[in-house]
Amino acid sequence: MHKIKTIIFDLGGVIINLYVEKTISAFSNLSGLSEKEVERAYLSAEIFRRYEKGLIADAEFLQSLRDEFSLTASDDDIVIAWNAMLGEIPADRIESIKSLLQNHKCIVLSNTNAIHEQAFHKILSNSYQYHHLNELFHEVYFSHELNQRKPDLEIYENVLKQTETEANQVLFMDDGQANLDSASSLGIHTLHIPRNGGFIDLLESKLSAI
Repeated sequence: MHKIKTIIFDLGGVIINLYVEKTISAFSNLSGLSEKEVERAYLSAEIFRRYEKGLIADAEFLQSLRDEFSLTASDDDIVIAWNAMLGEIPADRIESIKSLLQNHKCIVLSNTNAIHEQAFHKILSNSYQYHHLNELFHEVYFSHELNQRKPDLEIYENVLKQTETEANQVLFMDDGQANLDSASSLGIHTLHIPRNGGFIDLLESKLSAI
């Protein structure tokens, strides 16, 4: 019997392609700020982390973006810019997940937010037969619903507890090294996936090596 019982998938950059630069460009166009200025604010503003933890409502987040970038744009235009980073979900990844489900518990653990959740489920349902990721995966955990986010240790401890899984029986895939480092410190097996690069070949190699 294979040592790994549970595979945890990051969402953005692993399952759905992620293009953060498109959102940075969109806010640059809306605000008149340079892309470097927008990127600097995006990386430093605490509001994004609070929103990913579900600590503020959508309306407060949109107003915060309006204030941060001195926007006069409508909520709809801001949402479009915010969602611009969400790309396609390649069919081969869906097929790989369906295959993995036969021998592993497959779950999603994603730093995300309410607006993005609605948007990526629309992308999913427009492309496939699934309306929600929980129709494909055994379990789905979103940071804004847990009020916790990666790379904080508490989110991994919470998911291990909820899934009743021992850390050494889990393999976690993510495109962010800091997230992997935190999980690894708890004894979870980890695998770095280059953003948007596809996971199945790397995963099969990793599983065979454990």
